[in-house]
Amino acid sequence: DRLYTRMKDMPKKIPEVLKGTINDTAKSAKKRMLQEVQKKYLVKSGGFNRTVKIEKATLRNLQAVVYSEGKPIPLYKFKIKKNRGAAAAQAQVLTSNGLKELTLKGGDVNGKDLKAFVQKMKNGHYGVFQRLTGEGRKRQQKYFDERDYRKSGYKDGNRKVRRNAIKQLYSLSAPQMAESKRVFPIVRDVIIEELRTSMEKHIASVMEGL
Repeated sequence: DRLYTRMKDMPKKIPEVLKGTINDTAKSAKKRMLQEVQKKYLVKSGGFNRTVKIEKATLRNLQAVVYSEGKPIPLYKFKIKKNRGAAAAQAQVLTSNGLKELTLKGGDVNGKDLKAFVQKMKNGHYGVFQRLTGEGRKRQQKYFDERDYRKSGYKDGNRKVRRNAIKQLYSLSAPQMAESKRVFPIVRDVIIEELRTSMEKHIASVMEGL
């Protein structure tokens, strides 16, 4: 409404102003999103920055989209402390929290605790791992059986889940961080404020050009 009131004598210039306003706002939103994620989460900036992209507004489509995509991030990419003796590995994801010991109480089939550990695999892969629970082994076996069935037409049982089978531990994905309550409300406020200031800037630019 404010834009149409200010530019009622130049209606043909309104889409141009809108496009510039929206795209500038999208850039500011992306920048602030990256800043807030870095403040709240102990994730490396380079990897996260590559997950955030912008679909710019055009004169035909006056809408910009700031989006993030990506899978859950392996826990070892955050701050970790290796397991020592009887102590499990520790990890810190949030900057506001300290290191947390990664122990699943009573997770073993015999009721013992399952402690996470840091290890480098034979193929060179490095990560934070934890042994599977009884239920975890059942789910993994079901996955193997269904995969065998899809390949051969019957459950041949060629792949069995070992008793000491392990899984890698993961944290949040980049999209989950971006849309979390720690980040999104701040970015939303930036969008609202930037729309106002950016619109005034682009109106002034058009006026000066004329």
